Amino acid sequence: MSTRINRRALTAGILLATAASAIAKDTRTVGTLRGDVTARLPDHAALWARMPLPFTPAQAWHLLSPATQAEIGAAVIGMVLAEYVSGDMHGEADRFYDDALCSDAMDVGSDLLTRIEQRLWVLFPDLYGPDGDHPAWALSSGMAPPAA
Repeated sequence: MSTRINRRALTAGILLATAASAIAKDTRTVGTLRGDVTARLPDHAALWARMPLPFTPAQAWHLLSPATQAEIGAAVIGMVLAEYVSGDMHGEADRFYDDALCSDAMDVGSDLLTRIEQRLWVLFPDLYGPDGDHPAWALSSGMAPPAA
C-alpha cells in the first residue's frame, strides 16, 4: 500500500504552523492586523492591459508555490522593516540612537531589494517567456524585435 503526500498541502501546513508559532509568541504586540482595512496597493491594470500578457502580475503571483510566496513576502516585510530601522524616512529627532544598527539596517534593506529583484528575475522565464529571448506574446504583438 502506498501513501501519496500532497506536497502543496504539506508545505502550506508547515508554513502556517511556522508562522503561527512565531506570531503566537507575543500577541500583546501583534493584536489585530490592519492589512485588510488600509488603502490597497495599486495594480496598475492600465499598463498591463496595454500588453497581451498571458496573465496579470496578480495571477502570476498565484502561480508561485506557497513556499516561494512566503519567501518573497517575508523578504518584502523585512525590507520595509529594515528601511524603517535605518531611519532614512525619519527626521533626525525620530531616528534610532544606534548608528551602527541604522547603517546595518540600511544595508539589509538595499540587499533585500536587490535580491528580491534577482529572485523574481529567475522566475520570469517560467511566468512570461523564455530565458534570454523575447516571449511569444511580445514578438507576435510586434512589441519587441525578433532575435538577431
